[in-house]
Amino acid sequence: MNLSNTFISSRAILQVALLFTLNFNIIFSKDIDKGNSFNYQCLWVVRDALQSRKSIDDLINFASEKNINDLFVQVRGRGDALYKSQMIPRSQLLPSNEFDPLSYLLQNIKDKGIKVHAWVNVYLIWSNRTMPIDKKHIIYNNEDWVDTIEEWPLNINRQLNRVSRNNEGEGVFLAPNHPEVSNYLVSVFKEIIDNYEIDGLHLDYIRYQDADYGRNPYAIAKFKKDVGRDPNPWFLEMERSNVASQRLIGNLKQWNNAKRSSITNLVKEIKELINDTRPNIMLSAAVKPNLYVARERFLQEWDVWLAAGYVDWVVPMNYSPIMSDFSQNISVINDNFPKKYRDKIIMGIALYNQSSVDAAKKIKYSIEEKFVGISVFSYNQMKSNSDYSSLLDKINEK
Repeated sequence: MNLSNTFISSRAILQVALLFTLNFNIIFSKDIDKGNSFNYQCLWVVRDALQSRKSIDDLINFASEKNINDLFVQVRGRGDALYKSQMIPRSQLLPSNEFDPLSYLLQNIKDKGIKVHAWVNVYLIWSNRTMPIDKKHIIYNNEDWVDTIEEWPLNINRQLNRVSRNNEGEGVFLAPNHPEVSNYLVSVFKEIIDNYEIDGLHLDYIRYQDADYGRNPYAIAKFKKDVGRDPNPWFLEMERSNVASQRLIGNLKQWNNAKRSSITNLVKEIKELINDTRPNIMLSAAVKPNLYVARERFLQEWDVWLAAGYVDWVVPMNYSPIMSDFSQNISVINDNFPKKYRDKIIMGIALYNQSSVDAAKKIKYSIEEKFVGISVFSYNQMKSNSDYSSLLDKINEK
């Protein structure tokens, strides 16, 4: 869940500009129409709310009081685990005992009528300036899986330093198009599905960091093997050109289609895993809210995932505090999806960057646009500020 503006390199701006194609003051009040409401009231719960039994008890009580239907609970934050895992290291946020936050939550939320979705950050594996304490972390053991826009080998410390000092980028990501990454991630998620009675798996950071990422040398080698063409000259030409030729545009389109497919194929594999092992589990994804930007800049074709049935829900992170931007993202959804998909789209709304009044306007607008549910980011803001926590009370007033 990204809280900051993503750094855009000049190369990314040029690439998006070349390939971007369009192919596809009411205030919330107590007098809201009683006939309009949501079927699903969802809440994102960031991992620091899972650090102790007491904090989890508080979460359960809060969700019950606010009539929350579904919790997206972050159990994989930065390539680590807030559950018992044989594959990935324990989160540094947790005490050094045997406490299992996910198990404790599932045991104590039974009979509350609240579904628990295990929220997992997929490709993002680290973002702190200081490297992980646990040397079993994937960033130490599989550095060749890391995504990059730089010459190889990647300087991970320099990349993390740029994030912390200059807000350039979001951190260290696994390369979605690396030939071994998808199998690894499917194994990570299978461990959760096999060992915990979760109601859903919720994918976040299921995208590239930006348009010009994807240049991991092993990923490039795979592309050359599959397609028979070397994309490196295309990158060089793009960086040196002010105006791109049709030939270059066609080449970059082929490269980007391969990058999109690497993510879509992972989503498909996860859905197949669920269907084969625990078909009652829902698969959802937090996605960039503007479908065109998601597809062209972040290579995240969530329209395909939804239409193909690879996910049960998408949750657009429609976090802009500006109402015109918020409504424009919804207009793009309306332009691209028939009404039959409306019950598979949960509208994501942020609290951290706007007042409760402005957030309430967006909740009301989502009701008017006939979305079946909202998801609020996040529990921390709702719990710490009574103005925010009363938003859902107003929805439920009869």
